[in-house]
Amino acid sequence: MHYRSFKYALTMAFVAAFYPVSTWSATTGTVTVNGQVPAVCAVVVAPESGASNITDISAGDTDRLIATVTENCNDPDGYTMTVVGTNSTNHTGLFKDSVSNDTQPFTIKYNNVNAPIGGVVTNTSAPAHNVSRSVKISYVANPALTPSAGFTYAETLTFTIAAK
Repeated sequence: MHYRSFKYALTMAFVAAFYPVSTWSATTGTVTVNGQVPAVCAVVVAPESGASNITDISAGDTDRLIATVTENCNDPDGYTMTVVGTNSTNHTGLFKDSVSNDTQPFTIKYNNVNAPIGGVVTNTSAPAHNVSRSVKISYVANPALTPSAGFTYAETLTFTIAAK
């Protein structure tokens, strides 16, 4: 073997020892790309005309349409939707007069079902997209309520959607 060939062979052996053959002899390579989609839940509450300027709550009403709620949640485990009244602090409603402090309770129907104790009106184990639900209220006649000229009887209902 010639000196020059020996030197070349020795150099190649040295290079091969520090650089595995597979790293500089491959003809293809791969990369794995991955990602995720976060759970996103959203609710849209659209008031209906029956929600405002009720002329006489002392007369009572049954199944008055006050809102349409649209539920969206992509969580594969599903979601819950709850309702709570500001004045009642629970799953029922309570008109409260800001002048006289008179109150008039009402019940809430969500998608034509009475809101249960705890206020969970939707409890599903599947995702949903653009599911619309009606919100209706009912209250009995109460002629003892203090008259009001400025629509001072009010209640705020809060709907909350949460991924499971």
